[in-house]
Amino acid sequence: MNKKLISLISGTLLLTAMVVGAYSYWDAPKPVAKISFPLGNVLVLPSGKTKLVKAGFNRPLYNGDKIKTQPSARCEIKYNDGSIVRIDERSIYTIERAEIKKKEKKVESFLSVGRIWANIKKLAQNTDQWLLRGPSAVVAVRGTVYRMDAAEDKSSRILVYEGSVNVAPPGWQPGQQQQQGGQKPSGPPQRVQGPTQVKGPSVVSLKEWIEIVKAQQQIVVKPDGSFQKSDFDAVADAKSSWVQWNLERDKLIK
Repeated sequence: MNKKLISLISGTLLLTAMVVGAYSYWDAPKPVAKISFPLGNVLVLPSGKTKLVKAGFNRPLYNGDKIKTQPSARCEIKYNDGSIVRIDERSIYTIERAEIKKKEKKVESFLSVGRIWANIKKLAQNTDQWLLRGPSAVVAVRGTVYRMDAAEDKSSRILVYEGSVNVAPPGWQPGQQQQQGGQKPSGPPQRVQGPTQVKGPSVVSLKEWIEIVKAQQQIVVKPDGSFQKSDFDAVADAKSSWVQWNLERDKLIK
């Protein structure tokens, strides 16, 4: 075989390999977050896999990855936009979907059981979404510090430290026509009664509306969809080692 032909074939094979390699690079999934601070035995179940692997510092995380913390373990996750999520011991957290771009941000995750602390960067666009789903509720935020406790009985407790969050039933999606405080009015205009005495806090059904929870407030959502909202004692809450650890870690990112 002549040298020019050999050279031509070699060049063609090299070019083909480069093209295939380039396509493989662009098609490969990109990490959406990383484990920035694991403590103790932190495990990851990669998307599509069946075997848990131990996580180390700066381990990349992808859509569909599930993070599990063993007893006495904790884990800090840093998303690509700088938002922080921390998981307490005996917790299971899944990154269901994360698309973090300069002009768009849509993140959905799920806390099956355990406790999570979230320090979410402010969302810039009205179309941006950041949702955390628990066993009995979904939390939508636009730049907030809050936490969720997901109990084994499928109840969810959300406490807000900065900003505010919207809480709704687990299947809720942004854009659904639910109204804060009750049902939307319908029909022709009606005569409005004068001032009347307002009832105090009560347990109501989340099937009827989205509830706004502000700083220093908490909401407990039961498995049947009913909930109760109230203030919480910040001083007593700060005595928890879990809360103290998160407050100290938050100081580092400021």
